[in-house]
Amino acid sequence: MTKLEGAIKEVQELQKNKLSYSTYEAQKCYFQQLLKTASMMCIEEPCQELYDTFAADDYGSKERRFHLNHCIKLVDKYTNTHAQRKDGTLYNEPTLPTIEETSVKLKNTSYPIESIDISFLIVKSELEMEYLCLKASTTGQYKHAWKDIYRYFFLHASTIYSESNILMYLDEITSSRNLGLMKEWKWKISRKAACVLIEVADTGHFQWSPIHRNFCYSDAELDDLHIQYLTSLKERNLSRSTISLYDYVFRNAFMISRINCLEKLKNLSIDKVQFIIKGFSSICNQRSLATILPILRGILEFFFEHGFTENPLSGVVMGAFVQKGNVAAYICQSDLEKLLKQLDQESRRTKAIVLLALRLGLRDCDICGLTFQDIDWKVDKICLFQKKTGEPLVLPLLFDVGNALMDYIINERPLRQDNYPYIFLRIQAPHNKLSTVYESCAKLIKASGVHPVNGTAIGVHLYRYSLVHRLLNAKVPHQVITDTLGHTSKESDKPYLSMEESMLRMCALDLSVIGKISWKEGVLND
Repeated sequence: MTKLEGAIKEVQELQKNKLSYSTYEAQKCYFQQLLKTASMMCIEEPCQELYDTFAADDYGSKERRFHLNHCIKLVDKYTNTHAQRKDGTLYNEPTLPTIEETSVKLKNTSYPIESIDISFLIVKSELEMEYLCLKASTTGQYKHAWKDIYRYFFLHASTIYSESNILMYLDEITSSRNLGLMKEWKWKISRKAACVLIEVADTGHFQWSPIHRNFCYSDAELDDLHIQYLTSLKERNLSRSTISLYDYVFRNAFMISRINCLEKLKNLSIDKVQFIIKGFSSICNQRSLATILPILRGILEFFFEHGFTENPLSGVVMGAFVQKGNVAAYICQSDLEKLLKQLDQESRRTKAIVLLALRLGLRDCDICGLTFQDIDWKVDKICLFQKKTGEPLVLPLLFDVGNALMDYIINERPLRQDNYPYIFLRIQAPHNKLSTVYESCAKLIKASGVHPVNGTAIGVHLYRYSLVHRLLNAKVPHQVITDTLGHTSKESDKPYLSMEESMLRMCALDLSVIGKISWKEGVLND
């Protein structure tokens, strides 16, 4: 009797008292087919190759596939072969301990944890995240990510937690993502889930914060290089947002080029730099590329000046040419009616945001930074300090804008118990203020089928331009428009005032002189 035959016999004995006679006999037929498949393949022991061949023989029937997989699951559980399905999941997923078992296990544990089964850490992490009050769907995504991590440890012969194995897992999923084998959202949630485990293992608690970017690097020397580069940016007194942008270019340059050690960086070639540029061009539009390429050039200069590359490669990076239109884009009256009709079907938050941009011309950053203190409900005014200029701005709280704001605040805004000052909050936990309202504005444009005049812009500025266009058509004085927009310089008005079509027609040149040469003495026909 082979090992496979013995295992199937034992499994059948265990199942005999659990199943009805007819079900037992039907299952017996499938086990006989498994033995027949093994005999044809000359296999005597349960193994992944046998399971894969047996599972593939389903004739396209869901019912048959279920029975085949169930047989494999029973044999795999008995023989402990850790069999995997086509999608990489295990036929018999390892079970997690209960909350009670976890509490007993970690009762007298000191942090950072040195040696513990990662399953207890996963349960502990889930408990530590409860204060965020995440949606069930979001919590489910974290659970799936933690199961993937547990499976990774399980298949690597040890479920004992170690940070080095977590970092290896992060490297593996990052490589899969860069090769297009893992979706971006899946990579992000898996990376966050891994970082939560690391923090809980170190401190015993979890506090929501942005992911530390150094997790992208498994090589200690690259970590040091990254820190050195960021330090050089701070020494130049650059703003936090600028440093964040430079850091984005730095990290993505490494991910695109798949440079994972200093030796590969040392041998950086012209072809590799061009490959990096091509990578950025695939994820950025022309205007973004015009911002990113000079930063990339500076990074390459930094590498050469500090001896990380053998050749000066910054000259390879040519600036992107962006042709700017002379007339700003705006929404025409007919499309505006379509947009407002679609707006009634959107969320209360989207409605309030769009009306602030469309009716008052507020910038993206000022909408995100709007606080309860900025609104004077008694006198129907919005009084704020503009983030871009630092100058005060006072605007009337129009009837429809005020109603939309109040409707959002009362009926849709997530509850916070800490007197959080900002009005517009994230839907998902943590319920902090929005960092941008671009997505809400852009989605509305697409959903309503609006086609902007003079361009393809779909962001917040399109609504701002549209307000100016309506004011110009209404013959509102330019100074009033300047004050409404919060501009401190007349130069800032130029892109907006270019929409005054009647004035532009007056500036148009007479084409009658084309084809003639003018001399001091007179005109000579060509």
